[in-house]
Amino acid sequence: MTELDILVKAIAEDLGDPSGWSAPVEFRDSLALCALNSAYSLRASSAAAMNVLARYRAFRPTADTDSGADLVKAMDSAGGPADFARDILRNESKLPGTNRLRPEGIYEGLSRLAALDTEITSTEHLRTAATNGSTAAKTAWISVKGFGPLAWSYLIMNAGVSTETKPDVMVQRYLARALGDDHGLTPARTRQLLQLAATKLTVEPRDLDRAIWRHESPSK
Repeated sequence: MTELDILVKAIAEDLGDPSGWSAPVEFRDSLALCALNSAYSLRASSAAAMNVLARYRAFRPTADTDSGADLVKAMDSAGGPADFARDILRNESKLPGTNRLRPEGIYEGLSRLAALDTEITSTEHLRTAATNGSTAAKTAWISVKGFGPLAWSYLIMNAGVSTETKPDVMVQRYLARALGDDHGLTPARTRQLLQLAATKLTVEPRDLDRAIWRHESPSK
């Protein structure tokens, strides 16, 4: 059996019929929620991110259609990213490897997207930028200190880009175990295998990524 065959067999045994998989996380009409969820999911629990989204929704009744500019204005109205983190989201956790509050990175990232020649302030803009072959939007987002490729991947997955995957620690761990790779897999190889396995299973890569993540997550 090939490496891919072994992985597909393991997925079928562990995850069951794809028709029973839970839907991926998506905020198709709100760049604000995409940005918050992406940043607050980095090396953090899903419960923490869900609490942040609930508090933002309580603060902004229009949260499910808020643009990136709306979130930036909401932070400004609260006194800036630091006050927004403390008073509105009630979560002052830092971006991984930095001393920066997560809203500080979000504010910077959204401002950089909005400043591009092809202004990106909505999920529609983001989906177009993510699928048209341009790298400007990705470069702008991952250039924010504390962000990186996974932050970009999850941002566009949240926006509805179903061909994307986010090979984080839990997904890599699953693939390494399924393949008997004691040394682990690189993010690039994990991403490649996820794409190939998704094709073999006739599912969207984002759906497979989510199903594996839920299988590995203690909180589900």
